[in-house]
Order: sequence, then C-alpha cells, then structure tokens
Amino acid sequence: FPVGAAVLAEGGELRVTGVCVNPTRIGFLNVLQRMGASVEVDGVTIQFDEPVADLVARPGPLRATEVMPDEIPGLIDEIPMLAALATRAEGTTVFREVGELRVKESDRLGLIAANIRAVGGVAEVVGDNLHVTGGNQPPAGQVTTEGDHRLAMAFAVLGTLPGARIKVDDMACAAVSFPGFPQMLRTIRRR
Repeated sequence: FPVGAAVLAEGGELRVTGVCVNPTRIGFLNVLQRMGASVEVDGVTIQFDEPVADLVARPGPLRATEVMPDEIPGLIDEIPMLAALATRAEGTTVFREVGELRVKESDRLGLIAANIRAVGGVAEVVGDNLHVTGGNQPPAGQVTTEGDHRLAMAFAVLGTLPGARIKVDDMACAAVSFPGFPQMLRTIRRR
C-alpha cells in the first residue's frame, strides 16, 4: 500500500525496506511494473531462507493491463489496491476470474466496483471479471468498506491524489492488517 501511494504521488521517491520478494509473493509488483509503474527491487539478500530487498517507488503515468486467472492466487489480496491504481491508468484494466473476492471479509468484488463508481470512477463486474477504466478527474465521494481493511486502505491511498476528496467510512478497520496505516499514509504525503 505505501508503494501505491508513491506511484500516485506528484513527485519524490519512497523506499520500503526489508520486503519479501519471493517470486510466489510478488504478483502485485509484477502487475504494477506491467502497468508502467516505476518500482525497482534493490539489494536482494537472503533472510530466513527468503529473498528480501528494498522496493523503490516513484510516481509516473500508468497504463491499463489484463490480469490473467493464473496470476490471481499470487495477488488476490492486493486486487483492491491494483483496482484503485487502475482508476488512474490509461485504458481499461481487466481482472479475470476474480469471483473469489465475493467471499472475502465482504463482497469485495462488488464493493470495489461500487466504491470506484462512488468516487467518480468507471468500474463494472462482468461475471467473475472486474473492469476498471482509468481517468484523470480527482476522485471524490463516500467509500463504504463494510469493515474490510483492504478496501479502506486502497481507497485511502486513492484519496492521496491532488484534489481528491474521498471519505472512507471506517479507517479503523485497517488496523486488522496494518496498525498505524492512517498515520503512515499521512507521513508519506508530507514528504
């Protein structure tokens, strides 16, 4: 999520240290790079038998991509963040066969699309596929999380865009997986 905020920023650079870069765990990073995001892996070392590195993220233009079914298991929990980023990409990003999102902490699939529309974006669910079309209008509106921590964090990151006016109904739920997330996000925005 911090990397997503850095990709959307107007300038600067963010280094996130000590990130596991096991090839089975970097599906999110692979999709971001395919979208044109400037995210580099720096200084890979092995810790506890796992590859670990720093991620260095910089802002830049994004382009749409297609996320295929065989990629989904390696990034299922990051789809809310990727969908939020896709609202800023040129073109339509399609997430294929993501019906599993209907049975997460919420109907995450339906809520992602509904919340993108609620903040002025374009998104629709077609069968088990999610289609998100990018734009450049500052997002504004109320986000309903139904207590889903990943939705709260993804839309809070989208709310860091210049001119954005996003109100997330329950930021406290982010503490489930990222205690201190709102404070960290404010720190990134000030840099």
